[in-house]
Amino acid sequence: MRYGIPLAEVAEMLSDLPDDRPPSRVEWGAISATWGEHLARQRAVLERMQAELTGCIGCGCLSQSRCAVLNSEDRLRTDGAGPRRVLGSAATTDTD
Repeated sequence: MRYGIPLAEVAEMLSDLPDDRPPSRVEWGAISATWGEHLARQRAVLERMQAELTGCIGCGCLSQSRCAVLNSEDRLRTDGAGPRRVLGSAATTDTD
């Protein structure tokens, strides 16, 4: 996920504003409300991530199979726990 407001979205929103006069307070308010909702959703994601990381710092589990935060998309975790590239494919014991 990217954070902030993409420039393409800024351009799209600004393209609806009039060229012949400055935007009104109502027009700016509508844009601000839209972006405010977008940024609030992003802030919620960041706060959830911070809470998850706070729980993980100092945990020491390093569990690839149970941890929802640490390397959740790791393809090597299907081979078992531990440093898979160091241990090689022959070591398949799961000590989690």
